[in-house]
Amino acid sequence: MSDLKNFENQNQKEQFFHILKNGIRIFIFIGLIIFGTMWLTGIIGSSNHHFACDAENVVKKSKINYFLQDGNYFNGGDFQSQDFVFEGENSLELKSENPFGFGFNYEFLKGNEEVVAWVWRYAEGSWGVNGKIVAAVGGKFWKATEEVLEVKENGWEKIQLKFKIPNFLQNELLNIYCWNPNKSPIYFDDFHIVIQELEDL
Repeated sequence: MSDLKNFENQNQKEQFFHILKNGIRIFIFIGLIIFGTMWLTGIIGSSNHHFACDAENVVKKSKINYFLQDGNYFNGGDFQSQDFVFEGENSLELKSENPFGFGFNYEFLKGNEEVVAWVWRYAEGSWGVNGKIVAAVGGKFWKATEEVLEVKENGWEKIQLKFKIPNFLQNELLNIYCWNPNKSPIYFDDFHIVIQELEDL
């Protein structure tokens, strides 16, 4: 009788540990699924935000014309041009009378981002070097560049601005735009902005 009772107790223990092991496996599996989903959606880890404007679609918002693409607004819709185009049917024409365009606002900076912006530009003369990409945060931060990455045979140049957001700009608003202070026109097309949130070191 004692042997039978010990046997039943041993079976109960084995069943208990078997159930416990399976429960741990299921818990780990579910945890991995949740973690993977959060990582892919950018809730944890680094994440990228990509914004683009091809100067094709102009809409009116609050009585102002904007370029609209993928739900994002870029200013300068009044300066859409068909004179010189890199791709599609339209570009952005800037000159001293209207020096700013493709302006885009990115809110709530975390202070750990890397920003890369590029655009194609064209001018009929040497004044094309005046066409720049600018990044600004109020009066706290300003950076501009006309670094040329690529030149096409038809004269279009790909320029890029790349920088990291300083920590002191947390919760600030970043404005990125194209700029031509020269009186002669410069044309811009296919504007892209990629903002990557880097993992804290």
